[in-house]
Amino acid sequence: MISLSRIEKTFKEKSWWAIVFNLYPAKYITYFLVNKTNVTPNQITTVSFLFAVFAGIAFYFHCLIIGAIFYQISYILDIIDGSIARSKGLSSKFGAFYDVFTDWLKAPILFIILFSVMDSYSLLIILYFLLFLSCLLNKYNDMLFFQGAKSIAENMTDNKDGLTGIFQYIQKMKKKNIQPFPSTVEMEGLLLFFYPLTQLNIFVYIGFFILGFNILIKFYAILKKLK
Repeated sequence: MISLSRIEKTFKEKSWWAIVFNLYPAKYITYFLVNKTNVTPNQITTVSFLFAVFAGIAFYFHCLIIGAIFYQISYILDIIDGSIARSKGLSSKFGAFYDVFTDWLKAPILFIILFSVMDSYSLLIILYFLLFLSCLLNKYNDMLFFQGAKSIAENMTDNKDGLTGIFQYIQKMKKKNIQPFPSTVEMEGLLLFFYPLTQLNIFVYIGFFILGFNILIKFYAILKKLK
């Protein structure tokens, strides 16, 4: 019997979106699945992807609240598949690829469907520009890493140029296995859950702010590496 405390330790670095809305149900569903069923992580990944497909179909037919609920279920299942893999020792290279591949498919497609239905094409263009810029900085950071530079997190926590309090906070959060700042996970939650649920653009703007803030952090860290 795998305990709840052991299951909780299998959750990777926790996002604020997961902590506030998803970890509690994910923990208990994982507990049931690993102890009472023979379900595999890849099967859960497939079901998670199917719920994302259902969310897209719901968005397309203007069933926005249903689509938001389906997206939320998909996200909870996306937490569960990795937890099952680590709890039962079923992690594999294919499973990791399959999980990442479906993750990279879900959000971009749902963004296109939802913003098209909402006739928010200008917001969609801004969103994809910010995502492109974020991916560009990630790739450049990867290049620096393979050239021997420290990771962004190490670079920031080693920094002592008057921002010690921020870096101490980052170190503290990492020790607790919590992401220091809201990231693309929170942005997706705001845009694919709260936005269709309420149809208020304020959630889109907050999502853009989070994405822009993360871009600035990445840009700053890369500049420090180049010195």
